[in-house]
Amino acid sequence: MEKQGMTEKLEKSKAWSYGLPILLFVLIVVGACICFRAKKSLHPEAVFFGDSIIATARGGDSVPDRLADLVGIPFLNAAYGGTAMTKLDLAENMDDRWDFLSMAALTKSIASNDFSPQQRVSDMGIATEYFAELTDELDRVDFQRVRLMMLCFGMNDYQSGVPLKNSESPMDVHSFEGALRMTLTELKKALPDCRILLVSPTYSWYVTDGQTCEERRFGDALLEDYVELERSIAAQCGVEMIDLYHGLYTHDVFEDWKTYTLDGVHPNETGRKLITERIAAYLEEHP
Repeated sequence: MEKQGMTEKLEKSKAWSYGLPILLFVLIVVGACICFRAKKSLHPEAVFFGDSIIATARGGDSVPDRLADLVGIPFLNAAYGGTAMTKLDLAENMDDRWDFLSMAALTKSIASNDFSPQQRVSDMGIATEYFAELTDELDRVDFQRVRLMMLCFGMNDYQSGVPLKNSESPMDVHSFEGALRMTLTELKKALPDCRILLVSPTYSWYVTDGQTCEERRFGDALLEDYVELERSIAAQCGVEMIDLYHGLYTHDVFEDWKTYTLDGVHPNETGRKLITERIAAYLEEHP
């Protein structure tokens, strides 16, 4: 009996020695999941990525905030001014560049739940004052719960002379087509339940040059070429698009820039109102 009792104690001891690591592992995993969920504490229904067309006038007067009031959907304004759809650094050395803030790079961060590359830009001290706060907010967003994502890019791609296409590599993120294709492909894969909506850049004037976007070439293409390529890719990828380029701003005379913009490019209050109303009308017509 004594021998049997010792055997039972030994077996229980072995079971506990095997079970303890498993229990600890489970507790660690559960704790990590709880911490992750606690970290991902922002749950906006919609996120609006873009450049300074959307980033202008942050706060209650911004396009996302006006849009939230009109359509009743909580938006996060995730627009970084000065950024593009594409990665502009052809050498792919982004240590001192804003390419981490390109939509192509942001897409990778969304898919991996890791916004440390964007934090590096803020830590360099070269970013606009709100960049660090915005990056922190994005890092806390649970993107699996986002139901609408809007992307408004193209203006800085155009003004940077980014090539429309790379005929040898249709997914080249240094071309507008490649960056946009990669972004849409990766976002649809990572967020299958999220509605993705492209928003084109607006018509623009270049006051110093005395030219409009119908005349001014920064590279080999005009702004409308980027808009039309965006429309084509949206159709191919099964993604919706709102056109802000055509019919939003009147441009019968050059001085019309003063009616809608601060400087020919960035929207003033009137411009933001028109942008908001067009997007809101589309959302109401296409719920």
